[in-house]
Amino acid sequence: MTAFEWPVAAPIDLSTYPRRDLYEHFLTFEIPVTTRTVQLDITQLQSYAKGHGYRFSLTIGMIITRAVNHVPELRHRIQDGVLVEFKKIIPSFTILSEDKLLYFSKGVFTDNFVEDYAANLEILERAAKGLEQNVGSGNQGQIFITNNPWNSFTSLQFPYTSKFASVPVFGIGKMYKDGASTKAALALQNHHGLTDGYHIGHFLHHLERHLKDPSLLERPFASTFA
Repeated sequence: MTAFEWPVAAPIDLSTYPRRDLYEHFLTFEIPVTTRTVQLDITQLQSYAKGHGYRFSLTIGMIITRAVNHVPELRHRIQDGVLVEFKKIIPSFTILSEDKLLYFSKGVFTDNFVEDYAANLEILERAAKGLEQNVGSGNQGQIFITNNPWNSFTSLQFPYTSKFASVPVFGIGKMYKDGASTKAALALQNHHGLTDGYHIGHFLHHLERHLKDPSLLERPFASTFA
């Protein structure tokens, strides 16, 4: 099993930070985050997950984690008032326990899909029994991923707290049919001082490449976004 470790971060030098003006501008906002919802074609991923015996929600969560790691700006955080960049980020999943209580479970990410999947599956299964994993840290080298298989949506508003405002949040909706395709909504929240629409487009480009060809998970991945 892949060992859990908290990601490490290094401070960003504001004197050379190209987004400094935007960053400082949005720090003055009471709610500096933006939220959007996109409809994803998950036809190929659903078939891939079923054929390999993978849990769909965990598989797409790991694709989201990989795509985020390929966008440097989505690894930027405001931690203890300091702008930092994490070398990598890990997924933080919500999981419904056997007695229908919500738990938060920190996962692992090494970019080895087979090993990471097995490790994260074990973590989630423990969390479902009420055994929380790696909680109580203020480390923000993570993203929050929640799965809502009971209903779909065209818009979703996440709970907001200024303490974790710079941590991206992702919500996956119920699968639904659209002609011959299977789709699901993905809502995402990001800090506007750290990311713009361009960076979200960068993320979605990587995500959609994996949805069209999920076998990309099994090999090293190179960016093709311009």
